[in-house]
Amino acid sequence: MGATTKDGLNIAEKSREIVRNKIKCVLGDKLKEYSNEELTIMERVVHATADEEYAKLLVFKNNPVENGIEAIKNKKPIVVDVNMVKAGIRYDNLHNFINDRETYKMAKKEQITRAMASMRVAKKLINGGIVVIGNAPTALFEVIRLINEEDIKPKLVIGAPVGFVKAGESKEALRHTNIPSITTVGAKGGTPVAVSIANGIIALSKNKRA
Repeated sequence: MGATTKDGLNIAEKSREIVRNKIKCVLGDKLKEYSNEELTIMERVVHATADEEYAKLLVFKNNPVENGIEAIKNKKPIVVDVNMVKAGIRYDNLHNFINDRETYKMAKKEQITRAMASMRVAKKLINGGIVVIGNAPTALFEVIRLINEEDIKPKLVIGAPVGFVKAGESKEALRHTNIPSITTVGAKGGTPVAVSIANGIIALSKNKRA
């Protein structure tokens, strides 16, 4: 048992070392532009995806890690777009309304996607909370609408929807708001990215390794 534990720790530390070196190679001199907390989140994403390109694709705006940590310490809610994202995040005050009855009714009545409707249903929780979008660009567009038109102010939005249709545009639109955000540039993203960012912030809020 002891040997297994030691081997496991060695593998984990070796993996972290590889990830750090890959990030250094990708960022070069730009490495110093990121805070230590941002770099730990970046390391987690690169580790989760085995894709060092995320070192170039992640955008941190308006002190998002600090805002996220504060929200978690204050036990603010996290609202997510799909059940797969919810399943991956280790946090008690976690909400997803994609299969809520009110979401179905609103989507049908307003002729909008369930992802959009679920954000409208959750808007009271979003105000002052954290939003994590790992799948649906329409959910992110709705969050942006709530920010711009209904004065909803989340503490942090993690925007990482994946895909070639509107995903990049939705994240670019989020970056044009003043809300603290962590996004990916372009089509790349998805549940593993969104979940790794969220769990990294939760870990940092507990003074643990991200």
